[in-house]
Amino acid sequence: MKIARLLIIVAAVSVFVGCGLIPKKVELFQDKVQKFPVAKPREKELQRQTAQRAEEKAQETLEAAIAEESSPAVIVPATETAVLTDVVSESLGPPSRPAPESKTSDALAQELRNSIAALNKRIDSFKEDNNENAGKKIEGTGLFQVPYFLWIALVIGGLWLAKTVLTVIANVAAAGSPPVAVGLKAANVGGKLLSRGFSQLIKAGENFKDVVKKEVKDADLQAKILEAFQASHRKEQDSDVQAVIKELTK
Repeated sequence: MKIARLLIIVAAVSVFVGCGLIPKKVELFQDKVQKFPVAKPREKELQRQTAQRAEEKAQETLEAAIAEESSPAVIVPATETAVLTDVVSESLGPPSRPAPESKTSDALAQELRNSIAALNKRIDSFKEDNNENAGKKIEGTGLFQVPYFLWIALVIGGLWLAKTVLTVIANVAAAGSPPVAVGLKAANVGGKLLSRGFSQLIKAGENFKDVVKKEVKDADLQAKILEAFQASHRKEQDSDVQAVIKELTK
């Protein structure tokens, strides 16, 4: 049985180390996932003010062209400009207040250009930071989450069940083969002891399921764990073991 214990220890170490179930070490100054840059409220207000100013100037141009009885070559494009700027301003929505009259259209346009450049700079910076973290896992975004200590309890319970199964199988083999019995020091193991060991195995399995039902509040996760537990037993039991278990539980 020393070999079985050694296998259990190796498996436990592999699971804890390989699957990362032990809580991670604390890290300082970690990168954080940033939101995609969007226009700030002040920048959006500037867009609305500029669009409103454009709409007003387009309408003034159209009215002036009509008043001066300009040719269709002037009035037609002026009309189209007024229509287009009107719908653009409408799509952005009205500003909370119009742009100051003291601010010229050229100054307003330049201020909007600077605002667009600042937004593009923030987007480029976001791309650089995002590319550095591309492919890394994001904590808290899994399909479902299980607390560390519950994982530890499940793994320990599974390993203990595995050890018990190995013990039962080894005792069955020892009872049917004298040489094996000598090697395992189990020559005096009787059928009654094997039956009791099997009963304990069944009880341990039921206790394990009770723990899962008590600790795992998510119904879907609970069902998946229990289903995996049952499927694993059905898969791992070959016909010989099933026959022995059937014989012991008569």
